[in-house]
Amino acid sequence: VFTFFIFFMVIGVSNVVVGAFVARTGEIATRDREYLVRAQTHELNTYFHKVRTFFKEADRDKSGMLSLEEFRTTLKHAEVQAYFSALDLDVSQAELLFTLLDQDGSHLV
Repeated sequence: VFTFFIFFMVIGVSNVVVGAFVARTGEIATRDREYLVRAQTHELNTYFHKVRTFFKEADRDKSGMLSLEEFRTTLKHAEVQAYFSALDLDVSQAELLFTLLDQDGSHLV
């Protein structure tokens, strides 16, 4: 009888330990998920800031609007092409990007 008691106590304690371990692992996974969301949001904000800076610098006449011609002229510079590569943007697809951003067809973004 005493052996069965010891056996059930060991199983019971093991269950409590495993339960605590699983609960702690769940908490860590939740924090990791939150961290990943924060990190991705920060990365997107940084990317958005870099693209916004590019558009401001490409606006040669400082009108607040970037024309297709200003965009094309800016894309011809080697440093701009390198910048686009650093942002993981394909320069050959840049006009497509401009067209997507030009929703009213005015050739201004």
